[in-house]
Amino acid sequence: MSESQQSQTQPHLLLTMVMIVLETIFTLILKHDRVIGLQAKKFIDQKVAIKINSYLPYFDFYVQFTEHGILFDTKAPEKAVDLDIRTTLMDLIKVFVFANRRSLKKMRIDGDLTLKDEFRDLALFFSFPKVLSDWKQWLNEPTDEQDVIASKKRIAPLLEKIDLQRSRINSLEVEVKQYKNRIRRIQQKQKRINISFIVTAVLLIVLLVYNLWLG
Repeated sequence: MSESQQSQTQPHLLLTMVMIVLETIFTLILKHDRVIGLQAKKFIDQKVAIKINSYLPYFDFYVQFTEHGILFDTKAPEKAVDLDIRTTLMDLIKVFVFANRRSLKKMRIDGDLTLKDEFRDLALFFSFPKVLSDWKQWLNEPTDEQDVIASKKRIAPLLEKIDLQRSRINSLEVEVKQYKNRIRRIQQKQKRINISFIVTAVLLIVLLVYNLWLG
């Protein structure tokens, strides 16, 4: 194998090993943290696929939610991606290691608006500080169904609050669109008034010149 082939193979092998480690860690957290399990339920049901592209340094990989866990791969899944994320390696580290909200906001995400908001929430749940704060809960599975129900009741207000915030955001976006449409109609009306005024002024000037010429 030539040196150039070795230099290309080594980074690819390193990225593959990192994918395996991440897949194991994130799947373990997903299966044991009940809060994350509920938050990720929609992603699992819809088998959401995400493309993450880093432009500094350049690399990309794919994440897909399945009933077996979270799959990391360097190859695109069979289905079209639902979210396309462009960021940097440093921002990825800041988000998942330090739960940095500013780095999360800096990510350029293309896709469904609601799904984007839900991904941002889910990313913070997967961050190291959040997992560390709940390690006692996600390492110990509930022993019976009543414990599961009680756990769901504890986190229900949080999920309701998130849904309420999303509903408010959607309502505000609708209002913004309505205001934009109203402004556009006003501008069009003003444009028609201006045109009418100019045409009327021109006709009056022509009429005045014509009368002066006859006189």
